[in-house]
Amino acid sequence: MTYLEAVDVLFTKLPMFQRSGPAAYKANLDGTRAVCKLLENPENDLKFIHIAGTNGKGTVSHMVAAVLQKAGYKTGLFTSPHLVDFRERIRLNGEKIPESKVVDFVDKYSDTWGEPSFFELTFGMALQYFKDECADIVILETGMGGRLDSTNAIPTAEICAITNIGLDHTQFLGDDISSIAIEKAGIIKNEVPVVLGKMRPEAQSEILKASLRASSEMHYGRIVPESLIDLVDSPFVFENLATAVKIIDVLRSRGWLITKKSERAGFQNYKKLTGQLGRWQTIPPAENLSEILIDCAHNVDGIRVLMDYLSQKHPGTQLHIVFGTVADKNPCRVLELIPKNSVMYWCSAKVVRSMGTECLQNHGFESGLSGEVYSSVSEAVTASRLAVHSLYSEMDQKAISVVCGSVYVVGEVVEFTKF
Repeated sequence: MTYLEAVDVLFTKLPMFQRSGPAAYKANLDGTRAVCKLLENPENDLKFIHIAGTNGKGTVSHMVAAVLQKAGYKTGLFTSPHLVDFRERIRLNGEKIPESKVVDFVDKYSDTWGEPSFFELTFGMALQYFKDECADIVILETGMGGRLDSTNAIPTAEICAITNIGLDHTQFLGDDISSIAIEKAGIIKNEVPVVLGKMRPEAQSEILKASLRASSEMHYGRIVPESLIDLVDSPFVFENLATAVKIIDVLRSRGWLITKKSERAGFQNYKKLTGQLGRWQTIPPAENLSEILIDCAHNVDGIRVLMDYLSQKHPGTQLHIVFGTVADKNPCRVLELIPKNSVMYWCSAKVVRSMGTECLQNHGFESGLSGEVYSSVSEAVTASRLAVHSLYSEMDQKAISVVCGSVYVVGEVVEFTKF
């Protein structure tokens, strides 16, 4: 079996949220526990930092992993979704799981793993790999929610952390902030410290209740030390960095040896150290093409921060936005946050869940936005970059090209630009 064949088995033979959306969701941990049992429960031999939240959990996970790597610990990192390569989900000291390990796992267990979902099995693969490689610690980013997320099959953790909570996946987690916070708080373990990022009062209230029930100490990630403030280079970084700093502080209090030098080196280079892509990244200009900012902002909170930053950093600048989303989410509340003078480039990623461009364009019209439909993400990106380049060179007008709205759209951009 080749690596491509193994990945094809994972992508096509298992229920996969990326492909089929709600149909792949399981409202229990039975499948995950069955996978762990098949693997002889590798989760019992590992130490974890467990991170949930609506926005920021992925970046916080990468930041913490980078610091632990620089501190000399063999660090596992489990995140989702991937942008280009399946192996992005499972990293050890920043390196993706080897293709041979994926092939060996699929080849060994494909006849005996039963009927797990794609995420359940991928989580099991990660646990097995981290155990085999004797990882000192593993950072787990929840896939969705917390209480019923596969990652919550772990018995305990060094720290549980929860970042900003907003409205997302409401069909599964609840249609208000308090309900979603209850689901996120489901990762809290008895007597395990909890680090809380900045969030709405109603979300914080629910997490405090859960922490009290679990006899867990609360720690608030609100401050970036003066010694690290120069690392804040985007609107998303401050809150994420404050949360990650507090996680490192709590780890130190629990006996983990992390010097200030390692901490700074990790935070300063976390994207390079851990391989994070698609979050507040700029693709440089090319011949007749402007630079373009790509970010996975896709829900109300993420888009609001992105739009506010661009309006403050680049006042009076027209946005040329490449935008796509998934069909099982109503994008209207997100689209309402985009300036009405923006030029939209509507497109669909190459996944079954993608919303059709005509439907997306209609939602845009309802929100007062105008733009053209494109047959592919690459066509939309090229058109946006050409237009912005032309405005700069011919009319000296201020304009910026941006990609947002869907992780899957960003993933395609990363792939075809070889970023």
